[in-house]
Amino acid sequence: MRSFSLGHNNIKTSPGSLHQQNKRLEALERRIRCTSCYFQAVKLTENNIRYFRSPPCVISGYRYSLLGLLPSLHPPTPISLFSLHLCILFSSMEKVSKFLFFLSLVLIARTEMNGCSETEERRSSRHHPRKLFVFGDSYADTGNIGNLGREITREWYEPYGMTFPKRPAGRFSDGRILTDYVASFLGIRSPVPHKDRRVAYKLFPYGMNFALGGTGVFDTGNGQSNLSVQISTFQEQIDAGIFSKCDIKSSVALVSVAGNDYVRYDDIHGATGIFDFIDLVTEQLALDLKRIHDLGVSKVVVTKLHPVGCSPFLTRKYNYTKCSTEGNLGANIHNQWLGVAIKNISSEEDVTKTFHMLDLNTAFSSLLNQVEGAKKFKHVHRPCCESKTNETNCGNLDTKGIKQYTLCHDPNSYFYWDDVHPTQAAWAAVFKYLKPELRQFLSL
Repeated sequence: MRSFSLGHNNIKTSPGSLHQQNKRLEALERRIRCTSCYFQAVKLTENNIRYFRSPPCVISGYRYSLLGLLPSLHPPTPISLFSLHLCILFSSMEKVSKFLFFLSLVLIARTEMNGCSETEERRSSRHHPRKLFVFGDSYADTGNIGNLGREITREWYEPYGMTFPKRPAGRFSDGRILTDYVASFLGIRSPVPHKDRRVAYKLFPYGMNFALGGTGVFDTGNGQSNLSVQISTFQEQIDAGIFSKCDIKSSVALVSVAGNDYVRYDDIHGATGIFDFIDLVTEQLALDLKRIHDLGVSKVVVTKLHPVGCSPFLTRKYNYTKCSTEGNLGANIHNQWLGVAIKNISSEEDVTKTFHMLDLNTAFSSLLNQVEGAKKFKHVHRPCCESKTNETNCGNLDTKGIKQYTLCHDPNSYFYWDDVHPTQAAWAAVFKYLKPELRQFLSL
């Protein structure tokens, strides 16, 4: 018998198996040395639980497994490699000491208690965000709604995405939107849409996007998941081990609320009882924010409602010359009452350390009113992609395939892309206003 070295331990193995074991270890260690290679050793089951297979040793689903290469996709620790070696040896050696097996589990548990190594715990305590979890509506959705046809999901058809990524990709704009700019500010890539989690798992290290265009705090009649359901989906990912406690603790949540609840209410009830409904929306939204925080996210950002009255679908009746006073008044009341509701749901003395209302209202207003120092847009109310009638939308075609919209030549000179959504140029300008408050809130 010869001795096969494994860290500080020497385990007996036969000469005939030594060469084979060395080759297997070398191959697997090459896969683990870099994150991109490590992803190649990770697959997805139908239940979206990752597993690693080293036949006949299969490790799946549970955080304190032999591997220690966990669903959170953290780079492997020495303890993780130690346990991986044991797993490989188990697959071909029948007489490995049960004591060593037990010892590996204990070491893994100590090293990755609650999903955080000591190094990760120190990083989390400083809270430099490493993941972004996104909830809300089309101001944040980067492709969660599947392609259901041009009439229903026009964001998957031309001319959407013409600026970035040069093709329709499920964003409600000609290019990048709020989520993309927040992620870039954090120094990460835009998180993977939940819809694409089975094919784009390489983006898991950056978080996940649950936002769905057209949704609201309550149901908005389009069959998409409201905010509460999105948060439940987030919780399912945590419960399945896709994201660890450490992932959640060192993350930021972005919640976008662009007013779909109020559009839906106005369609059904008009202005009757609108103030009572604003109260319901803001109270429920505050409870949803608290729920995200209770799941472990220590920093939660929610957008203030932008000046809805300046959206092209409301300024169209004024030939795009002025905003709707009523629409902007409703947005201001929403923002004021949401601030009160957030204070009421938190037991912390200073809720501003946990929750932050991102001031889209001031940023939009400054640009639309072209205040001094703001980026100037040639067209602040008329959209780049303008529907021909009130019943059609950007991207629509008639039964003969004729476009039911007109398209501008330069989206950069327009603030709005379509009847509701800003252009990429507008989002970039808006985010310049938002950077200082985000930097202060996140202590970056």
